Amino acid sequence: MSQSPETNDTGPPHPRPAVVRWLETAELVTGALLLTVIFALMLIQATQRHLPVSGWVWTGELARFGLVWLTFSLAGYLVGKDEHITLKLVDHVAGGRVLRAVWILANLVIAAVAVGFVFEAAELVFGGSPQTTPAMNIPLSWTYVIPMVGLSLAALRALANTLLPAPPRIESIPEERAE
Repeated sequence: MSQSPETNDTGPPHPRPAVVRWLETAELVTGALLLTVIFALMLIQATQRHLPVSGWVWTGELARFGLVWLTFSLAGYLVGKDEHITLKLVDHVAGGRVLRAVWILANLVIAAVAVGFVFEAAELVFGGSPQTTPAMNIPLSWTYVIPMVGLSLAALRALANTLLPAPPRIESIPEERAE
């Protein structure tokens, strides 16, 4: 993994604004809560299979939604920390301005794709579909709110990455010792 985007080759890390640090903490807490909810719901669902009572169907449905919500709620955090899935091919070959240009272009592509998804999610949220979820009977449009917010944060964080003074540094690959 590469180091955080706030580091610079010539000096100490640049401090992030307090709003960004607060947002990162909120995203991590949301992700941890969703992970805990998924674990609890899966545990309840597994326990119900061994009890002589009818199970709660909504536990499986909510766990599946929770997994999707977990993915999208942490998208902004991963983009902001440059910990999302990337190909680091250019990072090992290019340096300086070329590396920065590629990094800016990659973040602009991420932002453009995220904005496109935000518009589609907004259409699903505000479209007023009469459909409800099968087990919980909540409006299906409500289930798209968290992906819409998560992708909005991912787009904002990608745009913010383009303004940072330097792209993340490449970690050196440890050499194997011949013995």
